[in-house]
Amino acid sequence: MHTILIIGSMIVFLFCGQAFAQPIAKHLLDAKPPEALLFDVEKWFQDHPIEKGNARVETVFVSPRAQVLFIRGKGQVLGRHIHSQVDELVYIYKGRGEMYINGKWVPCKAGQFHTSPRGVAHSTRAAAGEEIWLICFFTDALTPAGDRVMIDE
Repeated sequence: MHTILIIGSMIVFLFCGQAFAQPIAKHLLDAKPPEALLFDVEKWFQDHPIEKGNARVETVFVSPRAQVLFIRGKGQVLGRHIHSQVDELVYIYKGRGEMYINGKWVPCKAGQFHTSPRGVAHSTRAAAGEEIWLICFFTDALTPAGDRVMIDE
């Protein structure tokens, strides 16, 4: 009898497992990647070194409503620029440097968070001889042509 109860419980569990699974509204999926993820940010940055130039920029999530980039940079990461369509939010994950904020270069370090509404000039540079690791959030996805208007070339 005990064996029958165990086998019966296993069958019920296997067939009912779908009832307890996370529901997915597949008709709404328009993001890349199309599933929920949990990032080990430290490991991601360690596994993605700068290969050439001053920065490595990779999109880790994009949808029509938001975009998230991980940026690993040294020296001048990106010249002063504005965005005409999106707001940019930047979390400094590791390192130190300077950010161009409200017309001047301001020291920045890991653990700080920077907001830049569309139309406001901004930039980031790492401290001499160091790298800076950034997580950038955009309020809408950047267009394929980009939404960056460079002030400095």
